Amino acid sequence: MNLGFDPHQLTPLCHIMYKYGSDKGNIDNLRHNYTTFYYNLFKNLSNNNLRIFELGLGTNNVNLPSNMGGNGKPGASLFGWREFFPNSFIFGADIDSGILFTDNRIRTFQCDQTDVQSIFNLWSNQDLLQPFDIIIEDGLHTFEANVCFFENSIHKLKNGGNYIIEDIVDIELPLFVQKIEEWKIKYPDLLFNLIVLPVNNDKQSDNIILHIKKQ
Repeated sequence: MNLGFDPHQLTPLCHIMYKYGSDKGNIDNLRHNYTTFYYNLFKNLSNNNLRIFELGLGTNNVNLPSNMGGNGKPGASLFGWREFFPNSFIFGADIDSGILFTDNRIRTFQCDQTDVQSIFNLWSNQDLLQPFDIIIEDGLHTFEANVCFFENSIHKLKNGGNYIIEDIVDIELPLFVQKIEEWKIKYPDLLFNLIVLPVNNDKQSDNIILHIKKQ
């Protein structure tokens, strides 16, 4: 696959995310290198006034699925996005209400992405009524959870906006391929692109993301 950029080349966003403790970067043998993709996708938007939302704050509650481990740093990527997008407002949500916080240009909310009513309640918050330029889904990494949140949240994406589902696991890839064909019919204004990013420190593994662009 020709990505149009070198996925192993460190970018300013790699360093920013690493500084805050996010695993999206590829420094110091971190598992992901999503920041190479994000930098090339968003570098020309960095100084724009945007509304950015990310599901999944990185809970360090080891009793919850898709947690970051006991040493995880909740909200790390939100702080990274705030620095990379200095003129934007950053919003986030997580199932773990114990890690929610408010900071300069950052607001967070509780949401269970497997529960349609919880997603509806999320989008009913006053701060979240307006649509978003970027939505990143880094929550529970299961096909059912990804589909549930997407189908109940895609209406929040602005025209020209970007929606990304992170951490698609290999075994569920065929399910996504089939679902994308259904979504192409249901959402004719969306463009779907499955992207495989090689992992820097493990050539046998891949990072799979689904990038969705609203026309």
